Amino acid sequence: MAQSYRRIESVTKTLEILEYLAAQKEPVSGPDIARAVGLPVGTIMCHVMTLEERNFIQRIGDRFRLGMMMAILWARVKSSLETQRDRIDRDLESISIPGGN
Repeated sequence: MAQSYRRIESVTKTLEILEYLAAQKEPVSGPDIARAVGLPVGTIMCHVMTLEERNFIQRIGDRFRLGMMMAILWARVKSSLETQRDRIDRDLESISIPGGN
């Protein structure tokens, strides 16, 4: 029997907040975020406070921008990809034919 899963709307909204912040050049206010993602300011601030607590968002005065956790996660992905590339390079070298092109 096939398993059916559903989307979790609050996760979708959280990702929309992060995507919006990623597109901003300067920190933005809670009301700016609310207008951009179409949610009430109170709801946005609940999301933002949780994201700030986990370092996904950083508070700058009364405004917000992406936090360092986003950079940490990207660094982990990049490191993993580099490790995979190194393994693939070694595998290719081990199967190359000496003197062949």
